[in-house]
Amino acid sequence: MKMTLTIDRKACAGAGTCLAMNPDLFRVENGRGIVLQSVLESEEEIKAAMDVAECCPTEAVLLTPVGA
Repeated sequence: MKMTLTIDRKACAGAGTCLAMNPDLFRVENGRGIVLQSVLESEEEIKAAMDVAECCPTEAVLLTPVGA
């Protein structure tokens, strides 16, 4: 299964939790998180992104199935 990884820029407070948890997938620029890889294919990448999404203090990290 493929998942799309995004950050809701309006919800993001720039806490940096995403970057701290997974610097391979996230960066913080100009006080907001950005995604470095928008389409995830491996179970490992998807699980890692889900962990970050669960810990984001503003729930700005979003995962959606590709094609949904």
